[in-house]
Amino acid sequence: MKSRRGFLAATTALAATAFTGKSIAAEPRDGRTPMTQKEMEAVIGSAFRDPRYTCVRTPEVMDGPFYFQSSPRRRDITEGRKGAKLRLIINVAIASPLGGACSPLENSVVDVWQADADGMYSNVGGDVQNVNTRGATFMRGHQVAGRDGRVEFDTVVPGWELVTAPPPLNIAVRATHIHVKVFNDQKVITTQLYFADEFLDQLYKEGDPYRTHRQLTVPTLKGRMVDRIRNGDDPVFNMDKSKPLTVERKGDVLVAEATIGVATIGNMGTKSLFR
Repeated sequence: MKSRRGFLAATTALAATAFTGKSIAAEPRDGRTPMTQKEMEAVIGSAFRDPRYTCVRTPEVMDGPFYFQSSPRRRDITEGRKGAKLRLIINVAIASPLGGACSPLENSVVDVWQADADGMYSNVGGDVQNVNTRGATFMRGHQVAGRDGRVEFDTVVPGWELVTAPPPLNIAVRATHIHVKVFNDQKVITTQLYFADEFLDQLYKEGDPYRTHRQLTVPTLKGRMVDRIRNGDDPVFNMDKSKPLTVERKGDVLVAEATIGVATIGNMGTKSLFR
């Protein structure tokens, strides 16, 4: 209640100032110093003039059936699984209603999960995919964004996937993608990141283990083979209307970067009065 009384007192004093013209800046409440014009410009500048971020809100999509709330906090999520090395950079920002550049979202939790290069998820039974991986944690992990709203994961380019599904689908075939959840206090945004067809076509033509992973057997129909699909054949990709990641090679590592715009009422780093 002390903080609330202080807030009410400060509000009353502010209202009185509007009528009397007297300044209350000399009496900061609860140890809070008055904000100066320089500090104000710094806040506005960091919020709406950061050229690295755009303020396009990331659309919500389905998280799929393989999300678990127990991923380890780590940068390297591979656990030694084979595949083309990928450094995945994710920037999280507050999607401002004003448009233009926007503010990095500090302390947001970024949780990722994906298939390995063979299209297998960890902690999934053999009745769903061709390999029983119950209890495993590969290709899963989360990190907490710093002041720049940025996190990085060391992973591999995932393989396309084929899993069983409820009728009438019976099977679900997916193009290559990475799942992402971003947590900001009680707010959650779920999205999927895709790769350009041209990049994947080349990878599957030249690179191991991808070139031997062009077909998969349906888990419940061992004699049926299914070919890899491209983005345009994936109904989830078409529904998401996502823009594929741009991938660049830097040495022996591929680098892909994405920005996730979160719709939120941000306080720009100011602590809540009632905490």
